Amino acid sequence: MNVIGVDVGGTNTDAVRLDGGRIAAWAKVPTTPDVETGLLAALTEVRGTEPLDRVHVGTTAFTNALIERRQLETVAAIRVGAPVSESLPPMIDWPRDLRAVVGNPVFFVRGGREYDGRPIRPLDRKEIVRVATTLAASGITQAAVTAVFGTSYPEDELRVAE
Repeated sequence: MNVIGVDVGGTNTDAVRLDGGRIAAWAKVPTTPDVETGLLAALTEVRGTEPLDRVHVGTTAFTNALIERRQLETVAAIRVGAPVSESLPPMIDWPRDLRAVVGNPVFFVRGGREYDGRPIRPLDRKEIVRVATTLAASGITQAAVTAVFGTSYPEDELRVAE
């Protein structure tokens, strides 16, 4: 496996590329105020020429914003798995004050999988277009898509993202 791991810290952004479990490249670059520039600089230094299997990114910036309840962007949550997943909505276990600060809208759409990969219900493109239209009209530009058993069967999440 060819994998890159990145940690965006308060001072430096560290990246490492593992190829077959061995360190193939590493970099330490200054963290930039916009995060993206420093992240891309670190990725450029370790990238290599072989196709990547995955990239992992961790950051204390998110943790700090979360703890301090500031500089948090509104992100819609699109849950694929209606109606079965509606009884346990996204962020239900978040502290009430955090939910109030971020104001994340939640949308449920049909889809998702059983534990063995069988569809719960087929995705409905019209539902997804309705959600996208609502988000566009509201000015929300970010959405997290999660599907029932999406970690094992990501097809529905990927189709919604498209």
